[in-house]
Amino acid sequence: MSLATPTRGAPVIAGVGRPSQWDHSSQRHMGLRWALAGCLGIVLLSAACDPLTGTGPGTAPDPKGYIHSDVAMHAVVITLVAGYPAGDYQFNYNGYRNGTLVISIPTGWHVTVQCENRATVPNSCAVVRGRGDTNPIESGWSTPDPTHGLAPGQSATFEFTPSATGSYRIASLVGGNEASGMWADLEVTAGGSPAMKAES
Repeated sequence: MSLATPTRGAPVIAGVGRPSQWDHSSQRHMGLRWALAGCLGIVLLSAACDPLTGTGPGTAPDPKGYIHSDVAMHAVVITLVAGYPAGDYQFNYNGYRNGTLVISIPTGWHVTVQCENRATVPNSCAVVRGRGDTNPIESGWSTPDPTHGLAPGQSATFEFTPSATGSYRIASLVGGNEASGMWADLEVTAGGSPAMKAES
């Protein structure tokens, strides 16, 4: 008796002997399901890995929570979160981009900048004179190796003491980041108190 020829009354098992019409239909449906699942997976993966977007849209936090000063010591600590995740565009500091985060520091105050990178691309924090600068004003006025930046999840601290009034920036010097919005407005004043605020 040949295995390819079932005896009378024996059931035809899917995959053995002649496949039934249900088998063809089932295979077509399974193929479509796998194709749709694959496409959906690719879409979700690409969205999750998009280097431009954050997890937002969300509300940027109150900048006042990211600055702490000691008037007696003339010292201030500033925290800058690069790629703050609540935003819908990750090239930002604390959720603000393109200079809408304004930091005011009186001359002679000792400033400590805590820079944390929560973005999906490298970022840095550096005190520069203006747009397009590729080096900090003074050596050490930035996170280490600012043109290569901090890897996602890394953080670093640096210190500086401004001596001249004027308008400056704290920016990411990694190629293309500042032009994409990664900079905060730094105003060095002749007096007053340190402050951090948001402007539209």
